[in-house]
Amino acid sequence: MKRFCYRCGALEAERGPLIQGLCQRCFVAENRLLHAPTEIEIVICKHCGSRLVGGRWQKPEGKGVSADAVRESVLREIRILQLTDSSFKLVRPEQVSGLELGIEPKLGREPLVEIRARGKMSEMQLEPKTEEAKIKIAVRWTTCKVCALKRAGHHEAILQVRGRIPREGLAGLRRELEALAKKAGEQSPTMFIAKIEECRGGLDFYVSSISLARRMAALMKEKFGAKISESAKLIGVERGGRRKFRVSLLARIP
Repeated sequence: MKRFCYRCGALEAERGPLIQGLCQRCFVAENRLLHAPTEIEIVICKHCGSRLVGGRWQKPEGKGVSADAVRESVLREIRILQLTDSSFKLVRPEQVSGLELGIEPKLGREPLVEIRARGKMSEMQLEPKTEEAKIKIAVRWTTCKVCALKRAGHHEAILQVRGRIPREGLAGLRRELEALAKKAGEQSPTMFIAKIEECRGGLDFYVSSISLARRMAALMKEKFGAKISESAKLIGVERGGRRKFRVSLLARIP
């Protein structure tokens, strides 16, 4: 029995294996390989340049919108059509074997991305299909969580450094503590020094987290022989009923 394409009537013997009742030409013409949105929004913090990806803020790779950031955003959004087990599925590009994918950002006054995909939608497809698409890039500037906390002067602890310290020694001590906080912030962005105040007899560090303040106090003890004392003050109750404290640490240098 001769099999033929139900759409154009071409014989299977002439155009190759039928795919879901369609000849090779009709199957390719009827199905889209590349599925892409017409526009992608990229959310960037206007203060630090961090980018919102999958609900999480990522550290900036440079100022503004970078080509790598655009490519990553595009890869998260586009899908490739695949015929598996007699049913169609839209899958991520990295899941498609043999797919050739070109993503070229055009970062001008009206940024867009040109995409070119070449691949097969079915294992029975004899020749790959090539498709192109253009995606507009909409940039939304906002304030990330960490910058919002910094700008609000958020702090859970105050480290008070006291002692008869000469000005040059005080400057060196400040650099040591700021370096520690910077290193901690690279691992966890919510750790930072919100404010530093110079007062008579020392410095006051307003620190975003209690754990970071304790690490700073430990450094004072280790390097400068400071004696550490700690006290806590109840400042409120969180939604779950958990009590919220602000901790004060005193590092007194002999």
